[in-house]
Amino acid sequence: MLYEILSNQFFLIFSTILIGVEIGKVEIGKFKLGFSGALFAGLFEGWLIAALLKHVGYFSKASNLNISGELFHFSLILFISAVGLLAGKDIGTLFKKYGLKFLLLGFFMTFIGMIFTLLLEKAFHGSRYIFLGIFTGAMTSSPGLAAALGVSSTPLSGSLIGYGYALGYVPGVLVVVVFMSLMPILFKNESFKSAELSKKTKNEEKGTFDFMAFSLVVIVGIALGKLKISSFRLGLTGGTLTSSLFFGYLKNLGPFNFSMNNQILNNIKNLGLLLFLSIVGLKYGFTTVTSFNSSGIIYMFLAFLISFISIFFGFLVGKFVFKMNWNLLAGALCGGMTSTPGLGAALDNTKSEETVGGYGAVYPFALLGMIIFVMIINLS
Repeated sequence: MLYEILSNQFFLIFSTILIGVEIGKVEIGKFKLGFSGALFAGLFEGWLIAALLKHVGYFSKASNLNISGELFHFSLILFISAVGLLAGKDIGTLFKKYGLKFLLLGFFMTFIGMIFTLLLEKAFHGSRYIFLGIFTGAMTSSPGLAAALGVSSTPLSGSLIGYGYALGYVPGVLVVVVFMSLMPILFKNESFKSAELSKKTKNEEKGTFDFMAFSLVVIVGIALGKLKISSFRLGLTGGTLTSSLFFGYLKNLGPFNFSMNNQILNNIKNLGLLLFLSIVGLKYGFTTVTSFNSSGIIYMFLAFLISFISIFFGFLVGKFVFKMNWNLLAGALCGGMTSTPGLGAALDNTKSEETVGGYGAVYPFALLGMIIFVMIINLS
Protein backbone atom coordinates (compact mmCIF):
# COMPACT_ATOMS: atom_id res chain seq x y z
CA MET A 1 0.00 0.00 0.00
CA LEU A 2 2.86 2.37 0.85
CA TYR A 3 4.36 2.00 -2.62
CA GLU A 4 0.99 2.60 -4.24
CA ILE A 5 0.76 5.88 -2.34
CA LEU A 6 4.32 6.90 -3.25
CA SER A 7 3.66 6.23 -6.94
CA ASN A 8 0.34 8.09 -6.98
CA GLN A 9 0.79 11.19 -9.13
CA PHE A 10 -1.52 13.36 -7.02
CA PHE A 11 0.36 12.42 -3.86
CA LEU A 12 3.64 13.25 -5.62
CA ILE A 13 2.43 16.59 -6.96
CA PHE A 14 0.89 17.93 -3.77
CA SER A 15 3.68 16.68 -1.51
CA THR A 16 6.09 18.47 -3.85
CA ILE A 17 4.05 21.68 -3.59
CA LEU A 18 3.95 21.37 0.22
CA ILE A 19 7.73 21.02 0.45
CA GLY A 20 8.44 23.45 -2.37
CA VAL A 21 6.46 26.33 -0.88
CA GLU A 22 8.41 25.96 2.36
CA ILE A 23 11.72 25.86 0.48
CA GLY A 24 10.67 28.98 -1.38
CA LYS A 25 10.26 30.90 1.88
CA VAL A 26 13.91 30.41 2.88
CA GLU A 27 15.90 33.62 2.44
CA ILE A 28 19.65 33.77 1.85
CA GLY A 29 20.46 37.44 2.13
CA LYS A 30 17.91 39.03 -0.18
CA PHE A 31 17.55 35.93 -2.34
CA LYS A 32 14.72 33.42 -2.10
CA LEU A 33 13.23 30.97 -4.58
CA GLY A 34 9.56 31.78 -3.99
CA PHE A 35 7.23 29.43 -5.85
CA SER A 36 10.22 28.14 -7.85
CA GLY A 37 11.02 26.08 -4.77
CA ALA A 38 8.44 23.62 -6.12
CA LEU A 39 10.71 22.95 -9.10
CA PHE A 40 13.69 22.04 -6.91
CA ALA A 41 11.54 19.97 -4.56
CA GLY A 42 10.14 18.13 -7.59
CA LEU A 43 13.60 17.40 -9.00
CA PHE A 44 14.75 15.86 -5.71
CA GLU A 45 11.52 13.98 -5.02
CA GLY A 46 11.30 12.77 -8.62
CA TRP A 47 14.75 11.22 -8.35
CA LEU A 48 14.36 9.85 -4.83
CA ILE A 49 10.96 8.20 -5.29
CA ALA A 50 11.86 6.68 -8.67
CA ALA A 51 15.09 5.24 -7.25
CA LEU A 52 13.31 3.90 -4.16
CA LEU A 53 10.51 2.20 -6.12
CA LYS A 54 13.06 0.59 -8.41
CA HIS A 55 15.13 -0.57 -5.44
CA VAL A 56 12.19 -2.38 -3.81
CA GLY A 57 11.11 -3.90 -7.12
CA TYR A 58 7.88 -1.91 -7.49
CA PHE A 59 9.21 -0.49 -10.79
CA SER A 60 10.77 -2.88 -13.28
CA LYS A 61 13.32 -0.21 -14.13
CA ALA A 62 14.22 3.18 -12.74
CA SER A 63 13.06 6.05 -14.91
CA ASN A 64 11.27 9.37 -14.73
CA LEU A 65 8.01 9.16 -12.80
CA ASN A 66 4.84 8.71 -14.82
CA ILE A 67 3.01 12.02 -14.44
CA SER A 68 0.01 12.49 -16.73
CA GLY A 69 0.64 14.76 -19.70
CA GLU A 70 -2.96 15.96 -19.34
CA LEU A 71 -2.24 17.22 -15.82
CA PHE A 72 0.81 19.03 -17.18
CA HIS A 73 -1.30 20.72 -19.86
CA PHE A 74 -4.06 21.55 -17.37
CA SER A 75 -1.58 23.35 -15.12
CA LEU A 76 -0.34 25.34 -18.10
CA ILE A 77 -3.89 26.31 -19.06
CA LEU A 78 -4.65 27.58 -15.55
CA PHE A 79 -1.45 29.59 -15.27
CA ILE A 80 -1.30 31.09 -18.75
CA SER A 81 -4.99 31.96 -19.05
CA ALA A 82 -4.98 33.72 -15.67
CA VAL A 83 -1.83 35.77 -16.32
CA GLY A 84 -3.06 36.66 -19.81
CA LEU A 85 -6.38 37.98 -18.49
CA LEU A 86 -4.52 39.96 -15.82
CA ALA A 87 -2.21 41.58 -18.36
CA GLY A 88 -4.56 41.87 -21.34
CA LYS A 89 -5.97 45.29 -20.47
CA ASP A 90 -2.50 46.88 -20.71
CA ILE A 91 -1.11 45.02 -23.71
CA GLY A 92 -2.31 47.68 -26.20
CA THR A 93 -0.41 50.44 -24.40
CA LEU A 94 2.76 48.36 -24.28
CA PHE A 95 2.63 47.44 -27.96
CA LYS A 96 2.20 51.06 -29.01
CA LYS A 97 5.38 52.00 -27.19
CA TYR A 98 7.53 48.86 -27.55
CA GLY A 99 6.08 46.87 -30.47
CA LEU A 100 9.19 46.79 -32.70
CA LYS A 101 11.48 46.34 -29.71
CA PHE A 102 9.50 43.28 -28.61
CA LEU A 103 9.87 41.77 -32.07
CA LEU A 104 13.61 42.45 -32.23
CA LEU A 105 14.25 41.16 -28.72
CA GLY A 106 12.40 37.89 -29.35
CA PHE A 107 14.39 37.17 -32.50
CA PHE A 108 17.67 38.45 -31.06
CA MET A 109 17.65 36.17 -28.03
CA THR A 110 16.82 33.03 -30.00
CA PHE A 111 19.38 34.03 -32.66
CA ILE A 112 22.10 34.35 -30.00
CA GLY A 113 21.13 30.93 -28.67
CA MET A 114 21.40 29.43 -32.17
CA ILE A 115 24.80 30.98 -32.88
CA PHE A 116 26.25 29.81 -29.59
CA THR A 117 24.80 26.32 -30.11
CA LEU A 118 26.47 26.06 -33.53
CA LEU A 119 29.79 27.24 -32.11
CA LEU A 120 29.67 24.66 -29.31
CA GLU A 121 28.66 21.89 -31.71
CA LYS A 122 31.70 22.62 -33.87
CA ALA A 123 34.03 23.01 -30.89
CA PHE A 124 32.99 19.70 -29.32
CA HIS A 125 32.45 17.81 -32.60
CA GLY A 126 29.10 16.75 -31.21
CA SER A 127 26.05 15.15 -32.77
CA ARG A 128 23.91 17.68 -34.60
CA TYR A 129 20.75 16.04 -33.26
CA ILE A 130 21.89 16.10 -29.63
CA PHE A 131 22.73 19.78 -29.99
CA LEU A 132 19.36 20.43 -31.62
CA GLY A 133 17.79 18.96 -28.49
CA ILE A 134 20.12 20.90 -26.20
CA PHE A 135 19.22 24.15 -27.99
CA THR A 136 15.47 23.63 -27.60
CA GLY A 137 15.92 22.46 -23.99
CA ALA A 138 18.18 25.36 -23.03
CA MET A 139 15.56 27.75 -24.44
CA THR A 140 12.82 25.73 -22.64
CA SER A 141 10.85 25.55 -25.88
CA SER A 142 8.43 22.65 -26.35
CA PRO A 143 7.34 23.97 -29.78
CA GLY A 144 11.03 24.16 -30.66
CA LEU A 145 11.39 20.52 -29.67
CA ALA A 146 8.41 19.64 -31.85
CA ALA A 147 10.06 21.45 -34.79
CA ALA A 148 13.33 19.63 -34.14
CA LEU A 149 11.61 16.24 -34.05
CA GLY A 150 9.88 17.24 -37.28
CA VAL A 151 13.20 17.54 -39.10
CA SER A 152 14.59 14.26 -37.70
CA SER A 153 14.69 11.56 -40.34
CA THR A 154 15.09 8.39 -38.26
CA PRO A 155 13.99 7.02 -34.87
CA LEU A 156 17.63 7.25 -33.72
CA SER A 157 17.90 10.94 -34.58
CA GLY A 158 14.61 11.57 -32.79
CA SER A 159 15.84 9.82 -29.64
CA LEU A 160 19.07 11.87 -29.72
CA ILE A 161 17.04 15.08 -29.96
CA GLY A 162 14.89 13.97 -27.02
CA TYR A 163 17.99 13.10 -25.00
CA GLY A 164 19.51 16.52 -25.66
CA TYR A 165 16.25 18.25 -24.75
CA ALA A 166 15.95 16.33 -21.46
CA LEU A 167 19.51 17.29 -20.50
CA GLY A 168 19.10 20.90 -21.59
CA TYR A 169 15.68 21.69 -20.16
CA VAL A 170 16.44 21.78 -16.44
CA PRO A 171 19.61 23.94 -16.80
CA GLY A 172 17.57 26.22 -19.07
CA VAL A 173 14.82 26.57 -16.47
CA LEU A 174 17.27 27.09 -13.62
CA VAL A 175 19.19 29.82 -15.44
CA VAL A 176 16.04 31.88 -16.04
CA VAL A 177 14.62 31.31 -12.55
CA VAL A 178 17.85 32.28 -10.79
CA PHE A 179 18.46 35.18 -13.20
CA MET A 180 15.03 36.62 -12.39
CA SER A 181 15.77 36.40 -8.67
CA LEU A 182 19.34 37.74 -8.71
CA MET A 183 19.29 40.60 -11.19
CA PRO A 184 17.40 43.14 -9.03
CA ILE A 185 19.90 42.39 -6.23
CA LEU A 186 23.04 42.65 -8.39
CA PHE A 187 21.90 45.75 -10.30
CA LYS A 188 20.53 48.19 -7.75
CA ASN A 189 19.06 50.74 -10.10
CA GLU A 190 15.99 52.91 -9.71
CA SER A 191 14.86 52.11 -13.25
CA PHE A 192 14.20 48.54 -12.05
CA LYS A 193 11.54 49.89 -9.73
CA SER A 194 9.80 52.22 -12.14
CA ALA A 195 6.60 51.34 -13.96
CA GLU A 196 5.26 52.41 -17.34
CA LEU A 197 1.65 51.82 -16.35
CA SER A 198 -0.39 53.23 -13.53
CA LYS A 199 -0.47 51.03 -10.45
CA LYS A 200 -3.76 49.33 -9.72
CA THR A 201 -4.93 47.69 -6.55
CA LYS A 202 -5.47 43.96 -6.74
CA ASN A 203 -9.19 44.27 -6.23
CA GLU A 204 -9.81 47.29 -8.44
CA GLU A 205 -12.10 45.21 -10.62
CA LYS A 206 -14.93 43.97 -8.43
CA GLY A 207 -16.82 41.65 -10.87
CA THR A 208 -17.87 38.03 -9.71
CA PHE A 209 -15.63 35.48 -11.45
CA ASP A 210 -17.15 34.56 -14.85
CA PHE A 211 -16.73 30.81 -15.37
CA MET A 212 -18.29 30.99 -18.84
CA ALA A 213 -15.87 33.70 -19.94
CA PHE A 214 -12.88 31.81 -18.51
CA SER A 215 -13.97 28.66 -20.32
CA LEU A 216 -14.32 30.58 -23.58
CA VAL A 217 -10.75 31.87 -23.22
CA VAL A 218 -9.47 28.30 -22.82
CA ILE A 219 -11.56 26.91 -25.70
CA VAL A 220 -10.39 29.58 -28.12
CA GLY A 221 -6.80 29.19 -26.89
CA ILE A 222 -6.78 25.46 -27.57
CA ALA A 223 -8.21 26.03 -31.04
CA LEU A 224 -5.60 28.71 -31.82
CA GLY A 225 -2.83 26.44 -30.59
CA LYS A 226 -3.91 23.71 -33.03
CA LEU A 227 -3.86 25.99 -36.09
CA LYS A 228 -0.86 25.33 -38.31
CA ILE A 229 0.46 27.77 -40.91
CA SER A 230 3.21 26.10 -42.92
CA SER A 231 5.41 24.65 -40.14
CA PHE A 232 4.45 27.30 -37.56
CA ARG A 233 2.03 26.52 -34.76
CA LEU A 234 1.48 28.37 -31.48
CA GLY A 235 0.86 25.25 -29.45
CA LEU A 236 -1.13 25.10 -26.22
CA THR A 237 0.93 27.75 -24.42
CA GLY A 238 1.02 30.23 -27.28
CA GLY A 239 -2.63 29.72 -28.18
CA THR A 240 -3.88 30.15 -24.62
CA LEU A 241 -1.66 33.18 -24.10
CA THR A 242 -2.89 34.84 -27.29
CA SER A 243 -6.53 34.13 -26.44
CA SER A 244 -6.30 35.38 -22.86
CA LEU A 245 -4.43 38.55 -23.82
CA PHE A 246 -6.97 39.32 -26.56
CA PHE A 247 -10.04 38.80 -24.39
CA GLY A 248 -8.42 40.55 -21.44
CA TYR A 249 -7.82 43.55 -23.71
CA LEU A 250 -11.40 43.31 -25.01
CA LYS A 251 -12.81 43.25 -21.43
CA ASN A 252 -16.40 42.39 -22.47
CA LEU A 253 -18.09 40.51 -25.28
CA GLY A 254 -21.86 40.13 -25.15
CA PRO A 255 -22.74 38.21 -21.97
CA PHE A 256 -19.07 37.40 -21.25
CA ASN A 257 -17.14 39.51 -18.74
CA PHE A 258 -13.36 39.14 -19.03
CA SER A 259 -12.56 41.86 -16.44
CA MET A 260 -12.56 39.40 -13.59
CA ASN A 261 -11.64 39.82 -9.95
CA ASN A 262 -7.86 40.15 -9.76
CA GLN A 263 -7.50 38.29 -6.49
CA ILE A 264 -9.29 35.25 -7.89
CA LEU A 265 -7.19 35.34 -11.06
CA ASN A 266 -4.02 35.60 -8.98
CA ASN A 267 -5.05 32.54 -6.97
CA ILE A 268 -5.69 30.58 -10.17
CA LYS A 269 -2.35 31.78 -11.54
CA ASN A 270 -0.49 30.67 -8.42
CA LEU A 271 -2.17 27.27 -8.32
CA GLY A 272 -1.40 26.66 -11.98
CA LEU A 273 2.22 27.74 -11.52
CA LEU A 274 2.79 25.48 -8.49
CA LEU A 275 1.23 22.51 -10.30
CA PHE A 276 3.32 23.21 -13.40
CA LEU A 277 6.65 23.58 -11.57
CA SER A 278 6.11 20.50 -9.41
CA ILE A 279 5.20 18.39 -12.45
CA VAL A 280 8.26 19.58 -14.40
CA GLY A 281 10.51 18.68 -11.48
CA LEU A 282 8.92 15.26 -10.99
CA LYS A 283 9.02 14.45 -14.71
CA TYR A 284 12.71 15.31 -15.14
CA GLY A 285 14.11 14.61 -11.67
CA PHE A 286 15.44 11.11 -12.29
CA THR A 287 16.97 11.93 -15.68
CA THR A 288 18.59 15.09 -14.32
CA VAL A 289 20.22 13.48 -11.30
CA THR A 290 21.30 10.26 -13.03
CA SER A 291 22.76 12.16 -15.99
CA PHE A 292 25.63 13.32 -13.82
CA ASN A 293 28.16 11.23 -15.72
CA SER A 294 30.97 12.67 -17.80
CA SER A 295 29.06 13.27 -21.05
CA GLY A 296 25.79 14.19 -19.34
CA ILE A 297 27.45 16.81 -17.16
CA ILE A 298 29.18 18.33 -20.18
CA TYR A 299 25.94 18.56 -22.16
CA MET A 300 24.08 20.06 -19.21
CA PHE A 301 26.85 22.62 -18.72
CA LEU A 302 26.71 23.54 -22.41
CA ALA A 303 22.94 23.99 -22.12
CA PHE A 304 23.57 26.23 -19.12
CA LEU A 305 25.97 28.35 -21.20
CA ILE A 306 23.55 28.63 -24.13
CA SER A 307 20.73 29.69 -21.82
CA PHE A 308 22.85 32.15 -19.84
CA ILE A 309 24.39 33.80 -22.91
CA SER A 310 20.95 34.20 -24.52
CA ILE A 311 19.28 35.81 -21.53
CA PHE A 312 22.30 37.93 -20.54
CA PHE A 313 22.68 39.44 -24.02
CA GLY A 314 18.92 39.96 -24.09
CA PHE A 315 19.18 41.78 -20.77
CA LEU A 316 21.95 44.05 -22.07
CA VAL A 317 19.98 44.96 -25.19
CA GLY A 318 16.68 45.40 -23.36
CA LYS A 319 18.08 47.56 -20.57
CA PHE A 320 20.80 49.63 -22.22
CA VAL A 321 19.61 49.82 -25.85
CA PHE A 322 15.80 49.63 -25.56
CA LYS A 323 15.74 51.33 -22.12
CA MET A 324 13.06 49.02 -20.68
CA ASN A 325 12.34 49.16 -16.95
CA TRP A 326 12.82 45.95 -14.97
CA ASN A 327 9.14 45.10 -14.54
CA LEU A 328 8.68 45.04 -18.31
CA LEU A 329 12.12 43.65 -19.16
CA ALA A 330 11.80 40.71 -16.74
CA GLY A 331 8.72 39.51 -18.61
CA ALA A 332 10.25 40.24 -22.01
CA LEU A 333 13.33 38.16 -21.17
CA CYS A 334 11.19 35.23 -20.05
CA GLY A 335 9.20 35.57 -23.28
CA GLY A 336 12.44 35.59 -25.29
CA MET A 337 13.43 32.35 -23.55
CA THR A 338 9.85 30.98 -23.97
CA SER A 339 10.14 30.16 -20.26
CA THR A 340 6.90 29.72 -18.31
CA PRO A 341 8.74 28.79 -15.07
CA GLY A 342 10.86 31.91 -15.52
CA LEU A 343 7.72 34.02 -15.78
CA GLY A 344 6.57 32.63 -12.45
CA ALA A 345 9.89 33.63 -10.84
CA ALA A 346 9.70 37.06 -12.48
CA LEU A 347 6.20 37.65 -11.12
CA ASP A 348 7.37 36.58 -7.68
CA ASN A 349 9.97 39.33 -7.96
CA THR A 350 8.07 42.19 -9.60
CA LYS A 351 4.44 41.62 -8.49
CA SER A 352 3.58 43.60 -11.66
CA GLU A 353 1.04 42.91 -14.42
CA GLU A 354 3.44 44.78 -16.69
CA THR A 355 5.76 41.77 -16.47
CA VAL A 356 3.12 39.52 -18.03
CA GLY A 357 2.58 42.08 -20.78
CA GLY A 358 6.27 41.94 -21.69
CA TYR A 359 6.18 38.15 -21.71
CA GLY A 360 3.08 37.98 -23.87
CA ALA A 361 4.40 40.52 -26.36
CA VAL A 362 7.81 38.88 -26.91
CA TYR A 363 6.80 35.22 -26.70
CA PRO A 364 5.25 34.83 -30.20
CA PHE A 365 8.32 36.32 -31.90
CA ALA A 366 10.67 34.11 -29.89
CA LEU A 367 8.52 31.11 -30.75
CA LEU A 368 8.75 31.86 -34.46
CA GLY A 369 12.49 32.45 -34.09
CA MET A 370 12.95 29.06 -32.43
CA ILE A 371 11.26 27.25 -35.30
CA ILE A 372 13.30 29.11 -37.92
CA PHE A 373 16.62 28.63 -36.11
CA VAL A 374 15.98 24.92 -35.46
CA MET A 375 15.73 24.49 -39.22
CA ILE A 376 18.96 26.46 -39.74
CA ILE A 377 20.85 24.32 -37.20
CA ASN A 378 19.58 21.19 -38.93
CA LEU A 379 20.87 22.44 -42.29
CA SER A 380 24.24 23.61 -40.96
